[in-house]
Amino acid sequence: MKHEQEIRFINGGPDRLLLVIEPASSEFRIDCGASVRLLVAGGAGGGSMEIEYLPGGMVIYLSADAAIQVFQNGRRLAQGKRTRHMEARLGQRKATAGSARWT
Repeated sequence: MKHEQEIRFINGGPDRLLLVIEPASSEFRIDCGASVRLLVAGGAGGGSMEIEYLPGGMVIYLSADAAIQVFQNGRRLAQGKRTRHMEARLGQRKATAGSARWT
């Protein structure tokens, strides 16, 4: 996979973070203190992404034909998990988040 964009972040919060990748609705639990590396390739937008930060988690929006790899503390995480925790954890917070996507 040719990597066109790389994003790194650390979950510095006191709790695990819910990371959701759209449009696939893949969900990842990011441990407190964990280092995360995202590699995005392809896509109509040339690997571009949109990131929405919400209390308790973040949502990353990719084009439908983009590919992403998610690493936590250097270990690649399996994709395809679609538990829909996003609706329960992030959807309830839409009133406080002030995001147009959740209205």
